[in-house]
Amino acid sequence: MLKKVIPVLVSSLFCSLVVAGVTIDTSYEQVLFSNLISGLIIGLLYIVPTVIILGIPSSILIDIIMENLVKKDKKRIEMALYIIFGAIVAITLSLLISLDDGTTGINLLAFKPIFVLSLSCAVPFGACSILLNNGLSK
Repeated sequence: MLKKVIPVLVSSLFCSLVVAGVTIDTSYEQVLFSNLISGLIIGLLYIVPTVIILGIPSSILIDIIMENLVKKDKKRIEMALYIIFGAIVAITLSLLISLDDGTTGINLLAFKPIFVLSLSCAVPFGACSILLNNGLSK
């Protein structure tokens, strides 16, 4: 289980840093440290549950898929699967948000930021999982 908890924390931190970077208001002359921390905390409040609910089952599914593959280019295929699952999660979240709007389909204006946030979680999650799986198995 430790192999899943550490990637959740790392990917949530990276995605929260992206959220904090987006929410920083640069119209003032200086950026305060408290603005960065508040963006980070807001990001963690919303991102950690999402990564736990959607990221861990995706990671378990990827592990099941990777058990049956040959050793050649296994890391690249696994990283590609994490990116694909990140895109699937972004599409799913966009569809859930569009249900609230009353529209039928993906709102493209809301899809781009969700896609960027999803990939900013999926790539560190995948990289950390790959490093932990290869480092702990040797």
